[in-house]
Amino acid sequence: MKTLLRSLYLILSFAVTAGIGISQQQPDFKKDNFYLGQNQQLEIEIHVWGEVNTPGVYRVPDGSTVLDVISKAGGPTQYAALGRVKISHALGQMPRTQKINLDKYLNKERADSLVVMRPGDAVMVPRNARFFWKDAISFVADLAVIANVYYLISRNR
Repeated sequence: MKTLLRSLYLILSFAVTAGIGISQQQPDFKKDNFYLGQNQQLEIEIHVWGEVNTPGVYRVPDGSTVLDVISKAGGPTQYAALGRVKISHALGQMPRTQKINLDKYLNKERADSLVVMRPGDAVMVPRNARFFWKDAISFVADLAVIANVYYLISRNR
């Protein structure tokens, strides 16, 4: 136990002396991360993946929320799990990955609970369980058709 605590102490002291302490991680905002839009408004690039109608890279006004970004990507598909949306922040920002429950917000939560996006952030909208069951039932139906065809062919011989 003493050796574990000593090792932990050495690692922490090395991190602090090397300049990578927790308090020194600040967002790294460079002017290359911002763009001037058509309306002379500051814009940032955000990546949107998963169960949205048109995934891709979008330029949104600085200060946009995760809901604004998903709306810009055409909104969620019918298989989107809005209760498990993940946001990956660009390097230098804390926390690195964050889970957001948009279902909770859309069911009368306060507006200040939404995350404001920063340059280089990525939004991932995962699939819900309905998607799995739709594929499973489709697969079983295909197997049933193949089995039925095999039965009809073998019966006619």
